[in-house]
Amino acid sequence: MAEITITQALGQAVEAFKAGKIQLSNHLLAAILNAHPKHPDANHNMGLLNSSVGKVEVALPFFKAALEAQPSVAQFWVDYINTLIKVGKLNEAKAIFGKAINNGAAGDAFDKLEIRLTQSNRGPIVAQDPPTNQLQPLLNLYNQGRLKQALSTSNNLITLFPNSAILHNICGAAYTALKQYDAAIESYRQALKIMPEFADGHYNMGSAQMGKGSLDVAIKSFRKALEINPGHTEAHANMGNAFKANGDLDAAIHSFKQALKIQPNNAEVYYNMGNTFADKGSLDTAIDNFKKAINIKPNYAEAYNNIGSALSQRCNFEAAMVNFSEAIKIEPNFAEPYYNIGNILEAKGQLDAAIKNYNQAIKVKPDYAEAHNNIGISLISMENIDAALDSFQQAIKIKPEYAEAHNNMGNALKDKNDPKAAIECYQQAIKIKPEYAEAHSNMGGALENKGDFKAALQSYRQALKIEPNFSKAWYNLLFVLQALKLQISSEEELFSLIPEGNGSQYAQIRNSIMKHQLSLGSANSESSLEEAVELLSQATDINIKNSEVSKNKGNVTPILPDKIVALVHFGRSGTGLLHSLIDGHPEVATMPSIYFSEYFDHSVWETITAGGWSEIVNRFIANYEVLFDASASTPVLTKSAKLVFDRGIKEGLANVGPGQDEVLKVDKGLFRTELHRLMKSYDQLDALDFFRLVQAAYSKAINDLNRKNLIFYHIHNPDRYAQLNFTALAPHAEWIMMVREPIQSCESWMRKNFSENHYSNCSSRILGMLFEIDNIIYHKQNSIGVRLEDLKDQPKKTIPALCKWMGINEHESLFEMTAQGKKWWGDPASPDFAKEGMDPFGRTAIKRKVGSILSETDQFILSTLFYPFSVRFGYVQENAKQFEADLQKVRPMLDNMFDFEKTIAERTKVEAQAFMSTGAFLRLRAGLIDRWNVLDQHHTYPNMITPLLIH
Repeated sequence: MAEITITQALGQAVEAFKAGKIQLSNHLLAAILNAHPKHPDANHNMGLLNSSVGKVEVALPFFKAALEAQPSVAQFWVDYINTLIKVGKLNEAKAIFGKAINNGAAGDAFDKLEIRLTQSNRGPIVAQDPPTNQLQPLLNLYNQGRLKQALSTSNNLITLFPNSAILHNICGAAYTALKQYDAAIESYRQALKIMPEFADGHYNMGSAQMGKGSLDVAIKSFRKALEINPGHTEAHANMGNAFKANGDLDAAIHSFKQALKIQPNNAEVYYNMGNTFADKGSLDTAIDNFKKAINIKPNYAEAYNNIGSALSQRCNFEAAMVNFSEAIKIEPNFAEPYYNIGNILEAKGQLDAAIKNYNQAIKVKPDYAEAHNNIGISLISMENIDAALDSFQQAIKIKPEYAEAHNNMGNALKDKNDPKAAIECYQQAIKIKPEYAEAHSNMGGALENKGDFKAALQSYRQALKIEPNFSKAWYNLLFVLQALKLQISSEEELFSLIPEGNGSQYAQIRNSIMKHQLSLGSANSESSLEEAVELLSQATDINIKNSEVSKNKGNVTPILPDKIVALVHFGRSGTGLLHSLIDGHPEVATMPSIYFSEYFDHSVWETITAGGWSEIVNRFIANYEVLFDASASTPVLTKSAKLVFDRGIKEGLANVGPGQDEVLKVDKGLFRTELHRLMKSYDQLDALDFFRLVQAAYSKAINDLNRKNLIFYHIHNPDRYAQLNFTALAPHAEWIMMVREPIQSCESWMRKNFSENHYSNCSSRILGMLFEIDNIIYHKQNSIGVRLEDLKDQPKKTIPALCKWMGINEHESLFEMTAQGKKWWGDPASPDFAKEGMDPFGRTAIKRKVGSILSETDQFILSTLFYPFSVRFGYVQENAKQFEADLQKVRPMLDNMFDFEKTIAERTKVEAQAFMSTGAFLRLRAGLIDRWNVLDQHHTYPNMITPLLIH
């Protein structure tokens, strides 16, 4: 037998032993010993095998042979001495122990042996096991999986040999395999009463206790096994599994490492340690451990699957898919990789393909409740609500206590405008899982839709009590407090309803931002802004430190533009047009589209930096895949914590160039290399520093080598957290707001939602415009408003004026619509977008008549509320007296339905009274009255932006 064959055979014997295939393991070890009788590892493993089945006397000569062949291995001494003690040969054990000490043996294991030898006064144990010709058929039954027959035979033999530890041990093993854990524990207890120093008995007891869920007791049993036999690999490994299940991940890792010291080629231990590191969030280390498991066991499908899962968490979807596919290749009937591929495809917006993979997982594993649940989630995204409900019901049928499926069914019912049934589903989810923050938040949304703001408030508060960093709950809570604002007597009382955050830094900042948002238009508006910005500036998680800084001394910090101009919108006001005109200017650094509107949100920076300094570039690339390929479906974060798929396609960036057949792309390799090079010069980075480096690396990757004087950042429509965090990091940033005649802009912005009867979105957009014109951020910082009408009617005057304000030179590129230097044909969602694209200075948009959505009455109400803005930007002539009269006339009209609301109510077949009790209606009323109160008090909006002067 060649040496390599011996190694393979020994590995197979160990694997068989761990799998409970005693006969196969015995056969392989015997084959090795026939060829090499003195092989130390084979003798040692044969000793372990016999000891594990209670043949302690039989084990002794094998342990002795292993020790004689290789006396340098401490574990061989320990196991031989322990076995001598078990059979009562104390004098011989003491003699061998003395030899070990004389040979230099030392350590904890030998200290414990010395204590046992000193304290033990037991005599030899009389053999009480059945003879081999009766025992072997029993072992055969067990190894063949004929567990009930094995139990029957064991119990019959126990009547003849009541003090046979091995019989009780086999009974325990059979009961454990049948998941009858109480009976198993009792059998092991009987075995240990007969043989208290039976290490495998204590180990088996721990395994049964672990199966029962008694983790703390199981850990004690594993510890006892290890006191008797410190080299018990499985006891270390299973204790690690118990610690992991108990949530003590560090202790679990320590146990796994102890197991690997004894048995370095144990693939399962590496696999379980990888899972533990993954639970800790140490994904790179987890992947390393899974790879070590695969090196030992090349066809380890589960390890490939878990590498894929770790890579998915890092948003490295391509590499994840490769590993999932490898797992399926090895094991075609392995359901989890199909499920995980489905998750990636769902995240990328490829919903049909996702459902196909979920169905494949179900084909392999029909009771796969999670796959049914995820099909339902995909179907909701496809607006196939009835089919989604069927999937959730199937998931719950398989797994009645599946809280997530109950929660998702509630979401489907909410989308079906059945809030009562939705609330029942959320309540069931919470009953199953009381600390389910998302279900509490979703129930708040359903209660809000019913107009029950006080109950909704309590649900959101409960969600935030459980999970203080839950951004979606914070966002929804704002709507409720804005709706309740008019019902609460004082600002102090209103603020008392905002959760404090239970010590969470993020929650404290959110609390401050919410106070600022609720103070807009009040005397406290400015001070609340300053307080929020100050808290953001003091956050402890702003910076990520360069772990390799010592290697990079001497690098010169790159020269980057300090000036940043941020572009925001006002309804549909042409920000895409202005951005496309600025693109390509040699002095201006800008990246295409509005991918980065939420870049400065807490969650984005947290995601990008989660893997530490070494991973930040790869995580950025994975998070913004669309920047490198505009046809990528990978979603980007937008306002209110929503994900938007196919962003580049929707923005017209996948059909640029003269033939409308080019996709904007950036070489990831060039970008990655340049960004890494730039980062080396920094001891630490915050989100703004990194953003500036990203912009520089992007310019290099597209071969734009011009010296840049400013960064043009199309922030577009950020969530308030993202906007204020940007303000805190870039206090000297300047702002441009593209504006348009407000009624025309408002109607254009509402058009799609109105046609689809999405009333809540319509009402949010009206309020968004009314509050944005009074945003104190623009009042505090250098900012201007640019009229779309001026850009269209007078580009030769408007563009030079804008250049002067921005501090850049005029350039011919400013009169061409481009993206990444390539011809951009316009926003495909625009009604002005035609086959031949858009005319940048065409006047169709600004000449479009209003009235397709808003009636004359609706227009009168909104025009009155927009009046100060319209005067400032020259859309109407000032007439203060008429405005005062109109303002008083409008007030009672705010309590009634708009005509566009009546249209939606009629189309959705909702009675007027019921419509007026919905959360969206009441929230819009609260906001409109708030704006009216500001106008009634100040006769204007105090913090309006200043128009760009055109000469």
